[in-house]
Order: sequence, then structure tokens, then C-alpha cells
Amino acid sequence: MDKNLKQELLEEIEEFQVQTNRFLQKELSVKEFKGYSGGFGSYAQRGAQSFMLRLRMNQGVITKDRLKFICDVCEEHQVSKSHFTTCQTIQLHDLTGSEIPSIMKEALDHDIVCRGGGGDFPRNVMCSPLSGVDSKEAFDVRPYAEKTGEYLLSIINKYTLPRKLKVAFSNSAENETHATFRDLGFVANEDHTFDVYCAGGLGNNPKMGVKVGNHVPCKDILYYVSTMVLMFMEFGNYENRAKARTRYMQETLGSEQFVEEFKKKVELAKQGQSHDLYIEEPVLTKTGDGIIEGKRIFKQKQDGLYAVFYHPICGMITPAKLKELYTVMKDMEDVEIRITPQQSCYIINLTASEAQKVLAVTEDGARTQFECSVSCIGASTCQVGLRDSNGMLKTLIYYLRDKNYADNVLPKIFVSGCTSSCGTNQIGEIGLQGTIKVIDKKPLPAYQVSLYGNDKQNNERFGDIIGVLLEDDVCLFFDEIASKVSEKQMTYTTWKDECKEEFDTILNTYIKPLR
Repeated sequence: MDKNLKQELLEEIEEFQVQTNRFLQKELSVKEFKGYSGGFGSYAQRGAQSFMLRLRMNQGVITKDRLKFICDVCEEHQVSKSHFTTCQTIQLHDLTGSEIPSIMKEALDHDIVCRGGGGDFPRNVMCSPLSGVDSKEAFDVRPYAEKTGEYLLSIINKYTLPRKLKVAFSNSAENETHATFRDLGFVANEDHTFDVYCAGGLGNNPKMGVKVGNHVPCKDILYYVSTMVLMFMEFGNYENRAKARTRYMQETLGSEQFVEEFKKKVELAKQGQSHDLYIEEPVLTKTGDGIIEGKRIFKQKQDGLYAVFYHPICGMITPAKLKELYTVMKDMEDVEIRITPQQSCYIINLTASEAQKVLAVTEDGARTQFECSVSCIGASTCQVGLRDSNGMLKTLIYYLRDKNYADNVLPKIFVSGCTSSCGTNQIGEIGLQGTIKVIDKKPLPAYQVSLYGNDKQNNERFGDIIGVLLEDDVCLFFDEIASKVSEKQMTYTTWKDECKEEFDTILNTYIKPLR
């Protein structure tokens, strides 16, 4: 990390400590503190008696050094709850406010930055989790994502930026990072260039991204990043906070004019300060020692090396499990963890014998596609959440596990506790979003249901909202689907298309109208 940047961040942490003390002494309201602390990746939890801290893992990478630091912090501060996020970060929960500044400072020594972990700042730059090891990728995009993250950190205090500026890099059509509908997304091509998308995003009034660059040379990507910032400064909505996101520029300008203006500004940017990037992509020299196969084994493009997939239920990974992982990994060469945007992780660069050891300590995770379902942290922790999405999903998973259904009778689902869509519900085959349903003048906890979302490149679509499912009916709804699919000895994917009348009957039984 640049020394000047590190010093700036340390000075900001000192001010954060002052403001945190003011909040603890009740000189700042919950709302006032939230507006300030979010920019440092920290929020007061529901009830304002404890706090969370979001540790930005650049591109979702947890090196052994970072992992040891996290384990040490959890032990020193008696952290009992941690969570993988859909932005490839890790959150520590139930902290006291007074200990957070010291954790932030120590984190910088391990190249972990909390600044911009929330609030109106550029978020963690996302990257396909298997970038560099996936045989199906166009090329390794992680070095470019890393440089973009460094650039955004360098300007984080220089401009008034849109809310939640999210930048993502995708190495293949899997589009795990949703690069085609982020504020700014770079999609790798086989000719070692990027297609560039911008002004997309989930949440209220979701939008697919607008394509502003075809086959852009890798060396030019920072011009597109700086142009995105300048576009918002000129055309963004600074008056209405609800519309202070890049996607609303599509409405302000229209797609065609937006593309035209963007391209003009890219050319102007190239005439100014040089941001050319020349990167020598890393080469892994480690070799393997055998062959291993299995449901959670991923064969890397490097001969003899493997990655192990692990999905902690609901993205909740305990500090004890993190310590187990560190203990088994610490003497393994070039091994690291890659957090996925769907709250799973891969432990990569393993030999067959090393993979066997990692498999043994990750047996407690998801067993089926459905158990890999995604949820935000939920209203039991989050101040703004409507429903305890995390708790509900955990209950649902274990309810269905007791039924012993086969894999693939249910899809992976995506659950958000409120309209912020932190659980990315809009791209799920089945998506749930926390809400309230009034029946006989009585407000009942419920979830808005959407179907047929898809995040794969060239097939992207947001789910169709079909109605509301009462929270009390969630387990019954999914149990009935799983039961019908099992009876037909099908997968959910084939059943929903071939047995549409049966599916519609279940929907009509459980789904209430929106109003």
C-alpha cells in the first residue's frame, strides 16, 4: 500500500474514533452516526448497543497472512459471529464501538482496508473468484481488478461520488460478479480485451448496464473508471439521495446519449493525466502430486492443482472455522481463500493431498444446491432490515434437510431482508425480499417473491415479481415444491417447465397478491 495513502487512512481513523466516542456518549444520533460510520465499513447493529465491521478483501482474496490476522482479532476481541458478504468481504459482528478503530489500524498492516466498506464511497472491487485458475476463463482479470481498487482508494476523498459505487470484473460468461449490471463492469474477451458496462445495479428500480466499450485494451481501463466518476459529477442526481446512484443517469440522459457522452469523456481523459496500465500477469509455479475427484473439487488449469468449494450455511462462517482453516492451510505453499459473490469460498492452489485435508475441515457446509442459498445478514442484526432473512433461511435449510430430499429438487434461492437487495434476490431463480403483508388490517411478516431471474452473461434478466409469501408459509411452500419434484423424479429446472400446471397450483395456494 502506498505510504501516503496509508497515512491518510490512519489520520481518518483517528477522526473516526472521535466520532465513535461522541456516538457512544449519545452526542450523535443513530442516523447521524450511520451516515458517518458507513464510509468506514462500520455500522451500529440493531439496538445500537453493538457494532459490525466490514473488512474489505480485495477481489475476495484472503491470504494466509490476512486469515491469521482475522483469527487473531476474533480471539482477542471474542468475536463470535462473522459473515461472508455478496461483495466478497467479511463482516465481524457484535463488536463494541471502542475496539473498532484499533482493529482498523492493525488491518492496514495486512493490506486490509475498511474505508469505503459502506456509505457513499467506492466499494470493494469485485472479481471472478477463480480468476487465474479457471480453465474456462478468457484470461486472469484479477491483476486489473486489483489496480482498479488501488486507483479508487487513491481518489476516495477527492470527489463527491455516487452512493455505493460498485465496480466488478468478470473472467467468463458465468458473470458471477454481475459485471454486466454494476455501476461499472469489465467483462473479459478471448482476445485479452474488455467489454465495459456501466450504470447498472440492483435494489429499487434495478437496471441492466449500458455497454460503453467494445474490446477495450487492458491498458485503458482506468480511463473508463475515471470517466464513470466524471459522468456522475456532471449528470448524477445530488439532490435526491434515493436517486444518487449511477443507474438513474440512464433515465436522465437516455441510453444512447449516455453512451455518446461516456465515449466523449473517455477520449478527453486520454488527453489528460496518463493512466495507462501495463501489467505482467502472475504465473503460478507450484505443481501437484496426484489426482482427486469429488463434488466439491474443482480442477484448476494448472496441472495437478485443485480448489475446494465450501459454502458455510447462510454465509455465516464462525471464527472457530476460520481458525481451523488457517491451521490446515498455514504450511501449504501458495494456498489462499477466494470469497465468492454468493457467500461461498474456494480454497485454491491445493495439491491432491492438501485438498483432502481441506475437504475434511469443511464438511459442515452446504450439501446441496439449495443449501448454497444466499442471504443478507437480516433484520435481527441490520438496522434497516424488515425481515430476519438470515434466520429464516437457516430455519428453512434445516427444516428441508430433515426431509432428505435429493440434490437439485430445489434451486439455490436468494433472500434479502429489505429493498436494498443485499441478498441479490432479483437475480434468483427464486428470489425473496422482506416486506409486510396486511391481512384483515393486521400487518404480517412476509416476503415478496420473484421468479426466473438469471445472472449469466447474455441471458441476464431480473426476476418477475409474482406476489407475496407469508413468512409462516415459507417452509410449507418450499417443502411442497420439493415433494412434487421428487415424486416426478425430476430436477426443479425441468419440473417448473414441464409441469407448469402443478407449479401454478402451488403458487396459487401460497402466493398472495402484492396489495
